[in-house]
Amino acid sequence: MRIPPYYKKTGWQRFFSGIIIGILIGWFFFIYEFGAVQEKLVTEIKKQESTINAQKETIEILRSDQDELNKENLKKLTIQEVKVYFINDKDLKLSELSVHEFRLQIENELKAVKNKNIELVANTKELLIQAIENRDFIINEKRYRVTIKGWSIYTTLELFVEIRLAE
Repeated sequence: MRIPPYYKKTGWQRFFSGIIIGILIGWFFFIYEFGAVQEKLVTEIKKQESTINAQKETIEILRSDQDELNKENLKKLTIQEVKVYFINDKDLKLSELSVHEFRLQIENELKAVKNKNIELVANTKELLIQAIENRDFIINEKRYRVTIKGWSIYTTLELFVEIRLAE
C-alpha cells in the first residue's frame, strides 16, 4: 500500500500549513493570557502580603499598648465590692433576716473601703480588722461580736467572719 504524495498538491499543503499556523497562534494567545492572569495574581498576592504585614504591625503595637495599660491598671485596681461570709451562723441558729442585718451592718462599716486602692486597703488591714472586731452589733436586742477568721482582697474584699455573743 502506498501513501499518496500530499506534498505535490497545494490544497493539502495549505491545509497543513493552516493547521500549524493556527496551533502557533493559539499557543501564543494561550501564553499571553496565562502571563496576564499570572501577573494579576502576583500583584494581588503582593498587595495581600503588604496588607497582612501592616495588620501584624498594628496588632503588635496594639498588644504592646494593651500590655502597658494592663500593667498601669493593675497598679490602680480598686475595691469594687465587699462580701461577708459567716462561718457559724447555722450553729447560732440565726434567722435569715438576722444574718442579712448582720451582713448589712458589717458592709456599712466597710463602705469607706469601696473604690479605694487595693494596696492602701491591704496596708491598713489591721485597722479594718480591729474596727470590725471591737464593735458590738445589736441584732434582735442581742449583742454580738465578730472575729475575722480570714479575708481575701482583690477587686472584691471578702471577709470570713465568726459570730459570737458579746459578754
